[in-house]
Amino acid sequence: MEVVRCSSPEEFLSETTTYRGLDPIRTNVLGSVASSVANDARIYDAYWWWLVKDHNGLVVGASMRTAPFGLQIGSMPVEAASLLAAAVAREDDEFPWLAGSEELVTAFLESYEKGHSPGSSREAVRGRKSFIYEMKNLSVPDVEGRCRVATMNDFDLVDQWSSDFHFFIDGVAREADERDRAFLIARVQEGAMRLWCVRDVIVAMAGRATPVETPSGLVTRIGPVFTPAENRGRGYGSAVTACLCATLLAQGSRVMLYADADNPTSNGVYQRVGFQLVDDVVQFDLVEA
Repeated sequence: MEVVRCSSPEEFLSETTTYRGLDPIRTNVLGSVASSVANDARIYDAYWWWLVKDHNGLVVGASMRTAPFGLQIGSMPVEAASLLAAAVAREDDEFPWLAGSEELVTAFLESYEKGHSPGSSREAVRGRKSFIYEMKNLSVPDVEGRCRVATMNDFDLVDQWSSDFHFFIDGVAREADERDRAFLIARVQEGAMRLWCVRDVIVAMAGRATPVETPSGLVTRIGPVFTPAENRGRGYGSAVTACLCATLLAQGSRVMLYADADNPTSNGVYQRVGFQLVDDVVQFDLVEA
């Protein structure tokens, strides 16, 4: 096997078409982020697009990093993750974290440490574990209110709730820059955000990422889903999520999402509206020893 770095998101998407089609749920983040960058919908500080190819030149694994974020490891053989570590150490030795299946992340870190690069002297600290869900049997809850598409008139609220969502997930306030704001504006303008309203008061929000076309069909990832504390416990998050799912399913897309494994409330919400567990991924943060 060999590790190859792509020069552009377009090349990455083209090279991984068959690979992503074989596992469209687990590789959705790779496809949606690359598509957003390729379409100029999202701009990051720097990019690394990685492929692992077998002796016949077929892609058996893929990974990416969009700085300032960490390394996302897609499905691949364990030995491929070990090879990937050496390539990343040579060209991107300052990645702040990595995420993927625990087996692959463990193999990567073991190989990374053995390489003795400057970055490998950092300590790998286990972070958030997430569950991957796919919608299998949509159940629309009977909840007071109605669903509507967010418009630019709602932008300030959507912007605030998006920040609140990240604080709720990470426990750290996230300062959105102009690129984040431009991306969120584009999402609102394309109708990617849904709001649940009770007597014209907005009580919950759900959004979606860029839909990803694969040889096995269209896949769309839900997120963020947010209900402010004062509105929780009334089913509004379930209702707005189910509303968005119904729209996407009617458009012929499979629907998936990530959920914090340590949050039983959100996991219960998703399971009740029809999501089924597919897999889990774990994140490790690299910190100075």
